[in-house]
Amino acid sequence: MNEMRRTTPIVLACAISAGVHLGLVPEHLHEAPALGVSFIVSVFLLALATVAVALRPNDLRAVRLTGLLLAGLLVAFAASRTTGLPLLQPDREELDAVGLITQIVQASGLGFALLQAHQLGGRRSPITQEATP
Repeated sequence: MNEMRRTTPIVLACAISAGVHLGLVPEHLHEAPALGVSFIVSVFLLALATVAVALRPNDLRAVRLTGLLLAGLLVAFAASRTTGLPLLQPDREELDAVGLITQIVQASGLGFALLQAHQLGGRRSPITQEATP
């Protein structure tokens, strides 16, 4: 149960981010279809990460991949606001409150994922532990 409490912020960050991205899909599909599709992919990956970390809080690979996903979304947002995203949205977008708040949520989730990965990295899997007499 303790592991579940440590991963709750990661799960919440992914779920919130998935909800925000899902809510923005129609607008983005209308304005820039390729960007809209990327939001659909983001929703799918965030939902997958939410379930993976919720069901397997001690799975180092799931935690690391979730952290990588959140980091990628943070980088994509920064690029979309500074230089634009080639092939998706070449013009830079303006900063907005929903985007900034979502980035704070994702950055928090990333921080907790890094912490959880560090804690799990010090432990060895029961499968790979050597039997002691």
